[in-house]
Amino acid sequence: MWKRVLRMFIGLYVPLFVLTFFLYYSQKAKQIENITERQIRANTMKKVSFEEKCHSFLRNTNYWASLKYPKNFDPLVEHSSFLRSYLELIEYITIYDQFRFLDLEGKEFFRAERVGNDSIVISALQNKNHQPYVKAGLQLKRNQIYLSQISLNRENGVIEKPYKPVIRTVAPIFDNEQNQIGLVVINFKMKNALDQMKSTVEDKNVYLLDEDYRVISSSTIKEDLPYESGNENSTIDGILKTKLISHNRDSTFVENGHIWSQQSINLNGATFTFGSISNLPTEIVTPSNWLLALEIPRTIVKSELQPVFKSLLTFNIISIISLLTLCYIFQKKKVQKELFYKELESKNILLTRSKDQLEENNVMVNEMNNSLEIRNKQLSDFNYLISHNLRSPVTSMSVIVEMIQKEKNPEVLHQLLPKLDIVAKSITNLTEDINDYLSILDDKEIKIVDIDLQKLILEVKNEFTETLLDNSGFEVQLNLVAWNQISYCKFYLQSIVHNFISNAIKYKRENVSSYIQFESTIENKQKVLYVRDNGIGLNLERHGENVFKLYKRFHRNISGKGMGLFLIKSQLEALNAIITIDSKVGQGTTFKIIFKK
Repeated sequence: MWKRVLRMFIGLYVPLFVLTFFLYYSQKAKQIENITERQIRANTMKKVSFEEKCHSFLRNTNYWASLKYPKNFDPLVEHSSFLRSYLELIEYITIYDQFRFLDLEGKEFFRAERVGNDSIVISALQNKNHQPYVKAGLQLKRNQIYLSQISLNRENGVIEKPYKPVIRTVAPIFDNEQNQIGLVVINFKMKNALDQMKSTVEDKNVYLLDEDYRVISSSTIKEDLPYESGNENSTIDGILKTKLISHNRDSTFVENGHIWSQQSINLNGATFTFGSISNLPTEIVTPSNWLLALEIPRTIVKSELQPVFKSLLTFNIISIISLLTLCYIFQKKKVQKELFYKELESKNILLTRSKDQLEENNVMVNEMNNSLEIRNKQLSDFNYLISHNLRSPVTSMSVIVEMIQKEKNPEVLHQLLPKLDIVAKSITNLTEDINDYLSILDDKEIKIVDIDLQKLILEVKNEFTETLLDNSGFEVQLNLVAWNQISYCKFYLQSIVHNFISNAIKYKRENVSSYIQFESTIENKQKVLYVRDNGIGLNLERHGENVFKLYKRFHRNISGKGMGLFLIKSQLEALNAIITIDSKVGQGTTFKIIFKK
């Protein structure tokens, strides 16, 4: 028999398995596309933030370059009159690390250094004509500003400790007769800017590289500019062994399961007005051509894809169990049927051969019939229980599976798969509850447990297509502020909620946004639950005495057995609860349930 079961299972499961593979790879491509879009946005924001920081440095430098300095300007002489107010400004701007004036030979004639965060001191002058940024500054024309590379600050050729990353701006200055008298050089602190740039975004890795692909700053390395401090792993290849990073173009690519996004930052030749009165553009001259690279590690990519994999895996496990059970039951019944016919045939042969055994055979047949009748009665009772509790979620699963089979849009499929998982979990929970109910019948005792009412209602809600799908026009509303926990028989309370929702859907009005509302209150120190809907209602003056009676139906044009309200009342009264009804035709119905202590 098991060979038959396996053959039948394989025939049913192979198409489902192929569909699962198709769904997984389509959803995987969509997820990677979404991750890439988020990464590009994050990288762009970091690039814009870094450029804005550079613009603020250039704007500050342009301010000092646009001042009209006195003829034969000497800060040490003019200190008390012209420069005093500006020294207060220098002290206030804490991103200034050093502020200097140099003459046309590259020698300092004013030098101010920051000590700590709050004070500026006048320092000893130095000759800087050998520095590359001074040589480049002496070549500048009017309305040009030089922006240096980012480096660790050095004093007398030795790297200052603790390490201090800085960037230098240089601009020519002119006296009030438009004669160039020297250069203004400002060292800006880069620590905060680099920390802000390399701050991680959703566990992504950030790298700021120079034109030689050396790492200026990275979220994976504690120190900035590691190549200046002797760190061997100071380039992107030294850290990650990737060859795909390039200054040629902004791009996004996938390498070994990692997603990379790179954007170049090149300010050389850019022009800005900086809001100057003359409105003449200022040109930026810089040797730096930075590259901002953002990496999403393989582990993050896998975690993003994990929900899709888990949903499809859960769906396949449930499908395998369900199909195997179905195939086994079908084949078992088929074998039983074949055996029955063989047995019946042998009995008929025996009946024809021996007239003396006829009565004995008739007794045996009667016994078998009685056994079958008892079995059929048991199966009928159990079938009613299964059909009553599983009809809605099985219908919901069928609808969603049919939608998945017909749907071609990966986005819609991505939305439907979690709903299929919800229905599958609901069927699993219902199966466990049916087992609990069977144990109740065997033990003849009603098991009382603590129940989370909101969780139970949401589980039952997922059994109906009308409440599972988003565009059904039927809403389940919850207002359980007064109380949410109750001690009751879970199977009874689940059956009660199921019947309420089923009736509200069945008897809803046309062309109206329909709903059912569950509201908890405390009245006379007792827990009370109101269940309201805006359905077609019923005439209590005419039918009030028969509302909760068995096989009573009040809407002939709507199918039903007249058992729902009878079961609700019976299951409530079994545990000493009271239910009342208030209804108006065309407006809706309100049930009030009082749970006595």
